[in-house]
Amino acid sequence: MKNYLDETLKFIESEEMREYLREGVGRYCCTKIVTFAPAPLEKKIPVLDLIAEQTEPRRDSDYMNPAKLAKEFRMALDERYNNPPGTMFWLRDWYYHEEGCNYGDAFFTEFDAAIRYIKEQNEENAEYLEGMENDYSHSIDKYVPGENGVLDEVCQWILNHSGEIWYFDYDTNGKYKPKDWDDIFDYLGDSLNHLPVPFEPGDIILADCRPFSKERRVLILDIGDNAGCCSVQCLFLQPNGKIGIGAFNHNGFHTSRERSHISVLYRAARWSGELSQDEVPLSIISTAIKANPKIVNLLRCHRNYSIISVAT
Repeated sequence: MKNYLDETLKFIESEEMREYLREGVGRYCCTKIVTFAPAPLEKKIPVLDLIAEQTEPRRDSDYMNPAKLAKEFRMALDERYNNPPGTMFWLRDWYYHEEGCNYGDAFFTEFDAAIRYIKEQNEENAEYLEGMENDYSHSIDKYVPGENGVLDEVCQWILNHSGEIWYFDYDTNGKYKPKDWDDIFDYLGDSLNHLPVPFEPGDIILADCRPFSKERRVLILDIGDNAGCCSVQCLFLQPNGKIGIGAFNHNGFHTSRERSHISVLYRAARWSGELSQDEVPLSIISTAIKANPKIVNLLRCHRNYSIISVAT
C-alpha cells in the first residue's frame, strides 16, 4: 500500500529537502506541499485523496482539508468544459527573462483547442525552444458572456511549457467562485513558508522558481529557530549591484517586479558548482561567515552597500 508521506515527498524535487522533511511533517504540511507543488493537477488529486484516507483532521475546521482540496482540483479540471454559448479562452505565453513579459497570445472557443495550439507551437519551434523548457509558461483565462455585451472573467489556469495545468484560480471578484472555496492559488509562491530547512549560515543555495522567475544563487545568513516563516534570512544580489536581504521561505530574494507561484523550498539545495562572475562575491562572503559568524550583523547594517565593497 502506498504511504501518503512517501507520495507527498515526491513533489519535493530537492533530495536534501526531501530527506530532511521525512521526519516531522504531518497531514497539514503534506497537504500544502501537494496543493502548491509545480506539478499537474491530475498528479496532485490522488495524493490528496491518500492523505485524506490515511490521516485524521487536526480540528473540526481542518484548514487545508485534503479531501476538500482534491474536490476543488477536480472542479478546476471540470471547469474546462462547463461552457455556455459564447465562452472564450485567452491563451498567453510568459517568458521570465523579461520580468512579467507576455510575448504572445491567442483566443479560442474551446480549452482543448488552446492546448493543441501550445503543442503545435512547441513542435514547430522545437529547435529554437530546445533547452528552454524551464524558461516559459502559459496562462489560460476563461470568459463568458455577461451583461450589456461585456465578457466576464470566470477563472484562470496556469500551465507549464508543455500545457500541463499546475495551478488554478477563480475570478477575484467572487462572482463565479463557489461558496466556501479554498484558495488553491499562490501568487507569491510562499505558501510553504513554515517549513524548516537543512541549511546553515554561509551556505550558498540554489534558488530555482522557474518557469516564473529566473534561477539564481543566494546565501543563507541566519536560520533563527528554523520554524517561523521569516526565521531563515538570505542575502541575494540585486540588479543594481547592491546586496539585498530577505526571508528565504517567502521567496524574499525576488526583485520588486518578479513573481513566482513556486516556493523556493521545492528545489532548494546547497550549491557546490561554479558561480558566474557576478556571483563570485557570494563565495567570498560565505567563507567569511563560516570563519566569523559575527559578520552577519555587519552585513545587515550595510545592506545598501554595493556587493563589491562588502565583499572586499
